Amino acid sequence: MGNIKKSYSLETSVPGKHKFVCRDCSRETMHVIVAAYTENRSEDCGGGNSVDWQKIDQIIQCQGCESVSFRVTTTNSEDYDWEPEGMYLNETVTYYPGRSAGLKAIDSYLLPPGVQDIYKETVLAIENEQSILAGIGIRALIETICKDLNAEGNNLHDKINSLREKAIVTPEGVVTLHKLRVLGNGAAHEVKKHTNKQLSLALQIIEHMLDGTYIIPNKVSVAFK
Repeated sequence: MGNIKKSYSLETSVPGKHKFVCRDCSRETMHVIVAAYTENRSEDCGGGNSVDWQKIDQIIQCQGCESVSFRVTTTNSEDYDWEPEGMYLNETVTYYPGRSAGLKAIDSYLLPPGVQDIYKETVLAIENEQSILAGIGIRALIETICKDLNAEGNNLHDKINSLREKAIVTPEGVVTLHKLRVLGNGAAHEVKKHTNKQLSLALQIIEHMLDGTYIIPNKVSVAFK
C-alpha cells in the first residue's frame, strides 16, 4: 500500500441554495447547507499516479418546513464517466434519515400492530434504497392486511380475490394488488430489484387501501361519536 495523505476542512457558511429531496415535504425543495465537513484522501500508487477520494458530510435545512437532516457525498478518482464536455466523477449521495420523493408516511399509529410494524419497515427499506427488501416488504404488507381482514384462501392470490368478495377492495383494486403481489414474488423468489419509483408507487397504492380501511374509519369514529 502506498503512502496515504489526508486533509480535513470545515465550512460553516456555505453560500447558495440547493434542490434536495425533503423527507417531510415529500418532494424536492430548496435547502441551505448549514455546515460541510470535507475529508480528502490521496494514496500514492507510484510512477506519479495516485488514487484520490473525497467525502463531504453536510448538515442541510429545508427552506420550506425548516427540518434539519444530513447529506453525505463521496467521490473517487477511479469512478468516472465521460460527456461531451469531458470527464466527470460519479457522485454517491446518501441522506440521513433516508428519503424518497413522493413518499410520505401515513398515520401509521392508527393501524393494527402487525400491519403497522411491516408498514414502517417497508417505508424504511424504500427510503434507504434497499430495493429487494422493499419488494419483499410490499408482499408481506399485503399478506398481513389480508390476514388482519380475515381474507379466505390457501394462498395470497385467493386471499386478494377474497377481499373483492367481501367488498373491501374494488375489482380494479384487486387487479392492482395482484400486480403488487407479482412484484413482491419477484423480489422474494428471484431476488429481483425494482426501481425506487416502482416501489414508492406500490407503497402509495397500499397506503390508499390502508387509509380507507383503517385510518379514515378510525378518525370518523372519534369525530362523530
